[in-house]
Amino acid sequence: MTTLLIAMGTFALSTSISPGPVNILATVTGANHGYVRTMPHITGATFGFVSILFLLGFGLSKFITQIPYLSESMTFLGGSFLLYLAYKVASQKPTTKNEDTELNSAAPSFLQGMMCQWLNPKAWIVSLAGISVFYTGQDLKLTVLLQFCAIFFVICYASISVWALLGVTIRTVLETPSQLRLFNLSMGLLLATTVLYTFFTSS
Repeated sequence: MTTLLIAMGTFALSTSISPGPVNILATVTGANHGYVRTMPHITGATFGFVSILFLLGFGLSKFITQIPYLSESMTFLGGSFLLYLAYKVASQKPTTKNEDTELNSAAPSFLQGMMCQWLNPKAWIVSLAGISVFYTGQDLKLTVLLQFCAIFFVICYASISVWALLGVTIRTVLETPSQLRLFNLSMGLLLATTVLYTFFTSS
C-alpha cells in the first residue's frame, strides 16, 4: 500500500506542477493581484480537480467512455472557454498597487477557479489517466480513491501556489504598466498555445 501511495504522489506532483491553463492563470493572477487575492482561484481550482477525480473514480469514467464523441465534445467546449480566457488575459488592463477596489473585484473567484478545472481538457485527461492506472479495474476499496483524492488535493494546492508565487515574484521586476501589459500578452499567448496543444494531443 505504501508503494501505491508513493506512486500516486509522484503522479500527482508531475501532473500538477507542469505548465497548464490553471497554472498559467495562477501566475497571471499572482502578478496582477498578489498571492492573497489569488487564493480563491487556487482553492477553487483544487476543489474542482479533486471533484473530477472523485467522480471519475466513482463511475463517471465508464459513463463517458460509453457515449461516442462525448469526451471530444467536452474537450472542444472546455478548450473554447479557455481560449476566451486567454484573450481576456492577453487584453487585461494593467493595474497599480493602489487600485485595491479594482484589484479585489477583478481577481478570479472560487467558483471561477473551479470552473477553470471543469472546463480544462488537461484536468479530465490527467484524471482519466490517474483513475485508469491506480483505481479502475483493480480490486481496491473506496478508501483508496479517497486517499488518492487527498494526495492530489495537497499536491495540487501546493503546485498552483508555486505558480502564483512565481507571478508575485515576476511582478517585482515589472516596473511600468507597459511591461505588465507585455507580460499579460505573453501569458495569454502561452495559455492559448497550451490549449491548442491539448486539442491536438487529445484528438
